[in-house]
Amino acid sequence: MIEPNKMIRCDVNKMQRVFDNLLRNAVNYSFENTEILIAVTQKEDRVHIKVTNHGATIPKDKLEHIFERFYRPDSSRSTGNGGAGLGLAIAKEIVTLHGGAITAHSENETITFEVTIVSS
Repeated sequence: MIEPNKMIRCDVNKMQRVFDNLLRNAVNYSFENTEILIAVTQKEDRVHIKVTNHGATIPKDKLEHIFERFYRPDSSRSTGNGGAGLGLAIAKEIVTLHGGAITAHSENETITFEVTIVSS
């Protein structure tokens, strides 16, 4: 649970880009008629935001490169979904510039991205 009125200091437009990218990816790569879950928790001075969707498991060897520029885990994913392999690299850069971290986990047809940001 997160404390009421908890604030984080950030560039709002840049952080909006991070979450827009994560949510668009979750929508584009989810199995039809499945949920996208968003969870926000707080641990000490950090806020954790998780975006979880159900879709094709990303193999571990590909997951290790998911935040690299122009990397697309599945070459059959066309730019018809709007992506060129830049969104997650940009998201990582923005989160890192804010002193945070972004991670990805995928197994059993569940994909989770977690953003951790220092709260004020």
